[in-house]
Amino acid sequence: MHCEHCVKAVTEAINKIDGAAAKVNLSENEAVVSYDRELDDEQLRKIVKDAGYRVVSIK
Repeated sequence: MHCEHCVKAVTEAINKIDGAAAKVNLSENEAVVSYDRELDDEQLRKIVKDAGYRVVSIK
């Protein structure tokens, strides 16, 4: 991610997942995702990839 547009794009993509919420930090190049249901790692990776970005790791 390089700018606030990137932050907005990733945030909006993740927030489209039912029950998920993202807090994206540009300076740390990370997104913290909270959710109220089981969220598959591959589903999250696909959503971020479809927004034009890549997931480096999921903890």
